[in-house]
Amino acid sequence: MKVFIYTLGCKVNEVDSELYAQEMRLLGVETTTALTEADAVIVNSCSVTNRAQAQSLQFARRALRERPGAPVYLTGCGAALLNLTRTQAPVGVTVVAMSDRAEVARLVVGSDGAVQTVARWVDRRIQRAGARNRVDVRVQEGCDNMCTYCVVPLVRGSRLESKPIDVAVDEVMGLATAGVKEVVLTGTEIGKYGETPDRLSVLLSSMLGALETAGLPTRVRVSSLNPDAITEALVIQFANHAQLCPQLHLPLQSGSDAVLQRMRRPYTSKDLLGSVQRLRADDPSFALTTDVIVGFPGETEQDLQATLDVIWLAAFAKVHVFPYSPRPFTPAAREEHQVPAEVAKERLHRVLEAAEQTGMAFAHRFIGRDVTIVSEKSSPGEVEGYSERYLWTEGHVCGNNILERDSFVVVRVEGCHFDGDRVVLSGSVAA
Repeated sequence: MKVFIYTLGCKVNEVDSELYAQEMRLLGVETTTALTEADAVIVNSCSVTNRAQAQSLQFARRALRERPGAPVYLTGCGAALLNLTRTQAPVGVTVVAMSDRAEVARLVVGSDGAVQTVARWVDRRIQRAGARNRVDVRVQEGCDNMCTYCVVPLVRGSRLESKPIDVAVDEVMGLATAGVKEVVLTGTEIGKYGETPDRLSVLLSSMLGALETAGLPTRVRVSSLNPDAITEALVIQFANHAQLCPQLHLPLQSGSDAVLQRMRRPYTSKDLLGSVQRLRADDPSFALTTDVIVGFPGETEQDLQATLDVIWLAAFAKVHVFPYSPRPFTPAAREEHQVPAEVAKERLHRVLEAAEQTGMAFAHRFIGRDVTIVSEKSSPGEVEGYSERYLWTEGHVCGNNILERDSFVVVRVEGCHFDGDRVVLSGSVAA
């Protein structure tokens, strides 16, 4: 039996998909990267926007069409939203509730329970790298921010829960011992790890200290933090540990304080820029990426200009831009003064133009410098992967040689260009 897993959305979903694959391996079932080979299909869905929800259901329908007779299971946030809205899934698709995620592998395989799986997410650990050589490690679940546009607390839960420090450190040490070169700490709201201030800093100190003591070179990346999580204790971790990647995703959403207040975001534009300043005080090249929503109800031209101003001031390496998408049960969806789609589309392009310019300006800082990538793609004469600052990097290899995948490679940067929605560094592999 072969199972195809299709994952949309955030890193937490990617963790769930990797756990599904791991648990199915224990049950004697392999996964496949080809839908045409699938005897069963799991669609790990996303509901953060209308588009993501639609894409989830579209792929489920495609799987039914292309693999007639193969069972299709819909799990993740999109499945949870169907249940909340009492909407029927496509005929032939089995919806798996969020509370039943731990049983997905058993359900797909039809196991009689011969292999014991652990229901609670805090006790479930990824044991090896999957298709990617960067491994996402979930250390936190739940979000209680209740932003007015966001459905995530409704579908993933608002109860905050964190993986104990010793369990998280043990998981990362196991991956590092297995040869994983990079782990990414993630969660629904990772800035609230431990539910008390600076517990994330304590986790990082323990984890990085354990890696350094054991002489394991695995680097650690923190995924996404709101500005209020950028404390002095956290900044000290970046200064003290070379294995902690100098990069963060710092969501902006809007540069207008009036819009942020209507979004019910827990910071102001000044707070965000203060966090940027703290992170770059000792490292001016600290890399920051962000999210921006354009066309939020009531957004004016002045609000958009405030967003553009913050993007320039923060010198973001990458900006993910989304048009506002009304979600069920959210206060913003009921607001008056919805921004017309054509206006939101025009504003989106303006933000993308600014993002390309700030991304290229940031990338130019590295020309003439060495960066270290974890090789993800390797072919004769070329190697590619993400640098420590999360910049995709292409390295030319002398003599048309093929370098080993999943290894640290030093590249001397000689240029940069924009490709799709990201900036790319290019150079030569150091001899």
